[in-house]
Amino acid sequence: MGLIKSIWAGFLGLWIRIGIHVFPPTIHPMLVHFPIVLLYLSLLSAILSLVWHVSDRFFDRASFWLLVLGLIAGIVAAAAGVISEQFVHWTPQTSALLSRHQAYAVITGFFTIIALGTRLLARYPRSGKTGSGWSFAGTGRGRMTGLSLLFLVAAVVMITMTAALGGTMVYQYGVGIHGVSYQTPAGLRSK
Repeated sequence: MGLIKSIWAGFLGLWIRIGIHVFPPTIHPMLVHFPIVLLYLSLLSAILSLVWHVSDRFFDRASFWLLVLGLIAGIVAAAAGVISEQFVHWTPQTSALLSRHQAYAVITGFFTIIALGTRLLARYPRSGKTGSGWSFAGTGRGRMTGLSLLFLVAAVVMITMTAALGGTMVYQYGVGIHGVSYQTPAGLRSK
């Protein structure tokens, strides 16, 4: 476990050293809305697939691909958050909020991965009938299950809590606002 932690710390340090020079301080707020909307749309499509049956399983397919994109966007937004946090002067109170925000984001990611995983592991028989044959890459996998829907709902609840906490940090504590809590990262300060 120590080796994994060491490798992760090295990777994270490298990401920060490079990222603060490449990306603007506002990179996280610029990207964070994508995973939120993609997960919400995935859930909406999943619900529509239950109540509005179309022959090509459009809503089921849409929900699957929106979930995939939501996971990717979440990873990108989290990586951007690591960069953006370097530009903030953290107080003990805002640091505690950040830790909770990050924990919620990780839980959201786990629920999203499990929702996607349950869709990929569930196998449906292939059928020659029109409308019942869609599956991921023709494998018979990828269609929505009750379990995947449950985890998708959990992911949407968690991303909502994560976003609400992020909003609280900005609107109540001024995190990242110039003149309130903004700072220049050590790697960008002139020596």
